[in-house]
Amino acid sequence: MTALPQASTRPGWLTLPTVAAVVLGLAIIRLFAAAHVGLSFDEGYYTFWSERLATGYLDHPPAVAAMIAAGRWLVGDNELGVRLVAVLSGVVLSGLLYRLGALVANARVAALAVIWYNLTPVAGLSFITTPDPPSVLFWTATLWAVAEFMASRRPWWWLLAGALAGLGLFSKYTDAFLAPGLALLLLSSPGRRAWLKLWQVWAGAVLALLVFLPVIEWNAARHWASFTFQGSRTVTDGIARDFLANLGDLFAGQALYMAPILAGFAVVGIVLFLRRPRAADRQGLALPVLTALPALAYFLFHTLHGQVAANWLIPLWPALTLVAAWTVLRLEQFRPRLAHAAVVLQIVLGVALTGFVYVQALYEPFALGDLDRTNETRGWPQLEASFLALAKANGAHWIATSGNYGVTGQVAAYALFAHSPLPVRQVDEPLRWDFLPPFDPDAAGWPALFVSVDPAPGQPLVPSRWFGATRLVGSFTRESRNGPLESWSAFIVSAPTPELYAGFRR
Repeated sequence: MTALPQASTRPGWLTLPTVAAVVLGLAIIRLFAAAHVGLSFDEGYYTFWSERLATGYLDHPPAVAAMIAAGRWLVGDNELGVRLVAVLSGVVLSGLLYRLGALVANARVAALAVIWYNLTPVAGLSFITTPDPPSVLFWTATLWAVAEFMASRRPWWWLLAGALAGLGLFSKYTDAFLAPGLALLLLSSPGRRAWLKLWQVWAGAVLALLVFLPVIEWNAARHWASFTFQGSRTVTDGIARDFLANLGDLFAGQALYMAPILAGFAVVGIVLFLRRPRAADRQGLALPVLTALPALAYFLFHTLHGQVAANWLIPLWPALTLVAAWTVLRLEQFRPRLAHAAVVLQIVLGVALTGFVYVQALYEPFALGDLDRTNETRGWPQLEASFLALAKANGAHWIATSGNYGVTGQVAAYALFAHSPLPVRQVDEPLRWDFLPPFDPDAAGWPALFVSVDPAPGQPLVPSRWFGATRLVGSFTRESRNGPLESWSAFIVSAPTPELYAGFRR
């Protein structure tokens, strides 16, 4: 592999000690936020998963559940326990990114990329534990292992790359796009095509499938439920009328997640590489660019028939940050003042955007209404305490919910944090709760506390579909510092209907 030319000089702040100080300092800040910001809806759901570890779930592969379970084992049943491993994985990711950058470019590019990436909103929010932290970690780790091979020509690195790619698939199905990316890398030049003669390349692919095999087996036993659920998003009936709006959302989402300077330089770097991929000063970019192209091409195609969520591209961004760092430092050779201004402006924008989210999540100084996504993290301990007191006062043996997996996850997670002995079960969407043990038919008949968000203020969701006897026993409001967020109602219920048993039946 031809590395990009080393810079003759570099500023004092683009050194490994500075990079390490930035990474560790930001990790401490993220740990503080992790411990003091309430769980998001998805985090509550995945925390529910972590109580019953399995080799598959309807929505995603199981790595996120294992991460949460490990953190809870280390520091307890609380917000920090849910998020600890995600924060630590960000530190590991930064180390991998630095080494990857040093291998495919030079230490200066690597240092700038790590600093830039860590100061983006997407990295700042990486303490929120979803399938994204393990997905991006193992995607980047796979590229690092391949880069080690490209630098040393020791073929055993392909076995590690295969295992890491399998763990990426074990994290999120998006990582499947890395396989065609690696194939494109191997096939796109005569020198790299020669690597296909190495048995370790093929063994690495087999190893990736073996690591992913438990998830395949889980799906096969359930009529391919998870693959079908996620794969349905790829189905199209033609070009949507609003595909231009979808395309705009894609670019806006990436610019917001990464801050626009970085995103812009990444795009320019990709174009520069594709124009002259064999130029001596660009050959090192083949790994980060070519492995990203299949995913980028698909998500551009996806805008023709649907929206692309901003987080879907997260696995690509650490490596693409290397491309952006290389591009801006190349600009420095011709327009040093412009390049320096871009470097500083990206850092300022990243800090400002991330800092705003942190301050709003922690202290809520602004009343933003429905625009405030941090609202879903607020008020859960107080609401849960009200539910548990009401359940105890009315002799409820379990807590029932309906219709919203995020709400169910939050109720279950904060019941866990409160050390409640009452099981939480959603009375519908049975396939989503396949990881739970079958519900005892006798237990279903015991009195339960049914809790739900009111569809409209003062209009509770009456659970008569699932229970023949219902009695409204309480009304509550989940609140933030800036006022009420939503109204809830609680019923004491019994006498299950056949529909309830049908929902619980495997």
